[in-house]
Amino acid sequence: MVKELWLIHHTHTDIGYTHPQEIVFELHHHFLDDALDLIEKFADYPDDARFRWTCESAGIAWRWWQASGAGQRRRFLAAVEAGTMDVAALRWNMTPLADHALFATQLRDADHLRAEGISIRSAMQSDIDGLPWGTVRLLLDHGIDGFSMAINEHFGRAASPRPGAFWWEAPDGARLLTSNNPHYHSTPNRAMLLGVGNRVQDSQRAVAAYLTELDAHGYTLPMLGVQPTNRYFSDNDAPDHHLPGFVKEWNESGSELRLRLCTLTQYFDRLRQEAAQLPTVRGDWTDWWNFGAGSTARETRLHMRGQRDLRAARQLQAWSALPERASMQAEEAEDALTLYAEHTWGAHSSISDPTGDETLIQQSHKLAYAYRGAALARFLKRDALLNLARQLPAERESLLVYNPHPFAVRAMLRVPEGLRDFAELFAHLAQRIDVQRDGRMGAEQWVGPLELPGLGYAVLPLDGLEASSEGLESGETSIGNGRVTATFDPVRGGLSSLRVGEREYVRSGERLGQLVLEWPTAGERSAIFGPPDWTAFDMHGAWHHDWDAARESAAVQRGDHASGPGAAEYVQHVTFSNGEYGSVTYRVHPGEAALHLSVKLHLEPLATPRSTYLHLPFSLSDSARTHFETAGALVEFDREQLPGSSRHYVTALDWLRMQDDEAGVSVAAPDAPLWQIGGYTFGRFDGEKPAPFAATLNAWLTNNYWDTNFQADQAGDLRFDFTLLLHAAEDLSISAVRAAPHSQPPELHPFGGTASAGSGDSDAQADSPFHLLDAQFGGVLLLDTRYDATTKTLHLMVLNPTDQARTLRFGAGRLTPLRARLTTLAGTSLPGEPALELTVAGRWWGQVVLELE
Repeated sequence: MVKELWLIHHTHTDIGYTHPQEIVFELHHHFLDDALDLIEKFADYPDDARFRWTCESAGIAWRWWQASGAGQRRRFLAAVEAGTMDVAALRWNMTPLADHALFATQLRDADHLRAEGISIRSAMQSDIDGLPWGTVRLLLDHGIDGFSMAINEHFGRAASPRPGAFWWEAPDGARLLTSNNPHYHSTPNRAMLLGVGNRVQDSQRAVAAYLTELDAHGYTLPMLGVQPTNRYFSDNDAPDHHLPGFVKEWNESGSELRLRLCTLTQYFDRLRQEAAQLPTVRGDWTDWWNFGAGSTARETRLHMRGQRDLRAARQLQAWSALPERASMQAEEAEDALTLYAEHTWGAHSSISDPTGDETLIQQSHKLAYAYRGAALARFLKRDALLNLARQLPAERESLLVYNPHPFAVRAMLRVPEGLRDFAELFAHLAQRIDVQRDGRMGAEQWVGPLELPGLGYAVLPLDGLEASSEGLESGETSIGNGRVTATFDPVRGGLSSLRVGEREYVRSGERLGQLVLEWPTAGERSAIFGPPDWTAFDMHGAWHHDWDAARESAAVQRGDHASGPGAAEYVQHVTFSNGEYGSVTYRVHPGEAALHLSVKLHLEPLATPRSTYLHLPFSLSDSARTHFETAGALVEFDREQLPGSSRHYVTALDWLRMQDDEAGVSVAAPDAPLWQIGGYTFGRFDGEKPAPFAATLNAWLTNNYWDTNFQADQAGDLRFDFTLLLHAAEDLSISAVRAAPHSQPPELHPFGGTASAGSGDSDAQADSPFHLLDAQFGGVLLLDTRYDATTKTLHLMVLNPTDQARTLRFGAGRLTPLRARLTTLAGTSLPGEPALELTVAGRWWGQVVLELE
């Protein structure tokens, strides 16, 4: 029976929703000022009732600190020292759209605050329904020993047990004390009637009713943490100055249940006393809410590509450091990309009033984060490529091709034909040419296949670009390359067969690669979920698992086929009954056991609820296992997910794989992070996903199913690229290496003429490849590369995706490593002597630091 109710007072941080984003930042500055005043006002209250405040997001606290004067900073430090002010460590409440490198920056502001003398030991996330599995390792590496969630089950569900506490186990076996608290506002402010505007007697009755239901759910701890905000507004609201008096009156009433105002860290110090009875749970806390990212599919694609461009730019800077301004721009790009991946998309009225002023103001701010982050990252990558090109001989117009992966790549290149038209001007246009932007505006040609060294480059004369046509063929209903044969259905659309030799990959009776439109037949979002009961113990009861969906496969208008240097293609042009239309281009290249798909989709500005899918039914066993990539881990679907976390769909960063005992398909998906695994599964079941399930992947291209916050009426032309890599059953690390160069292809930059080359590099030969390092990663994944010119060190973020220990070996390339050491994500060296051969434990996520000559 609960004897203590610990109140962690804070406001939830939505970057948007209640106000435009820039106004939210200003409001939270005022809230922290108010909190400091209230801390001093109630300083003489009994300790249980003293006003205490937890800043939910370190990003808010750091912004406040930078904008505040010395006097306010001293007050803040004094409050932290007195235990009346606390800062939670994570920067923002995040979606799983952040890749490994971007997610790892979520402790950056906490590190800044610690450097100012502010102790930070705990982290929290509110509203969102999950975080990537790598959260455990990231927080532990940064000295965080307690983590809380306060989940909003609106269009989602909380993991189990909830309310409850447990040890959350990382992929590598480390454990983090975790509290799965009730929703931050609905439970304490609505169900329990705590705080402003409520009478203590009414609240005591409401709390007693809640605790009775809590007992019925098997809760055994003697204390419970809840997170009151402000009764009037749950998000982005001021501190409740009535709470100290309310708690004082309650505790003086003679109630056996004691209330205590506390900080997040104080709550964890109390919870730690019960740690011996807490269970251990292991798995990914797979998010439910991020399906809203499909409401802005264009910007989500740019965001995902922006992260990859930023990674490439940082790696390229190791070849030749860029000016200091580039570091500032990289941080600006990170900031913008992070704010796009933050969980708030727009106004609370975005669905009910999709063309209203408030909706459009917030929408423009949110989408601008993706545009700004992607543009800056692309610019930094372009500059870094140019800097490398300037080190090379430039006697003739050439194309620099760079491979950012630590293993050799055999690649087909998509090169703008128009580059030849500007060849004579390369020396003068060096600062202007951006292949990713300028080259994609006109006709392109295929070049290759080309062998590229790991972490290295090759130089191709521009007048000698060519592509192989070996094995390529196309017909009225099929294309092939001698290894893969794809046969199309000109009536139903998609493929009726996809074969590698005698192995069939299309599920019998189905069509692979169809575009499918789905909508609730009732025409209302509430047919899927709702209306929500904000006082319910389990609000996820508002899901309608039997919701009636209508689906139609796109109608084929015509099919075109062609075979030329480098590729054989088949294009199906399709329409939907609601007037929307698109096309799917299916393509094979010489020698690959792969099928490439390029989807173009034109949406009308309709606010009616609907989804579009790329349907991929595979001829694999229904017991096939699926793995997907999330920050800090490769996760096996279902088996490596926390109870109650989302199986309705998942967010995959760059790729995923479905494989049975005999064969598998690895899917590189650089533009489409949302996937339903096993069929059309959204909203279809309660609890864990029943097995077995159909061996089907559905790429969830677009949707506007959310009833608040997200965009209702995205429109215009959208595009998505996929590569289906067909293979025998294999180790997960091999599949990861197989997919990587299709999610992040080699980078291109033209150069030539003495003015564009600078002094050149006497060691370089225009017809020979070069590499940054001679590195053997042995199946370990390289996630990010950062060069520190001050310390002459190279920092490699790595992940071992398998349970087996792996060996890394480093030798000289352009850089000469002297020794290497393993460090945590926070940069703390691990035990062991520095060496050029290191062993990485199974499922480990961390860093390798190379000291350079």
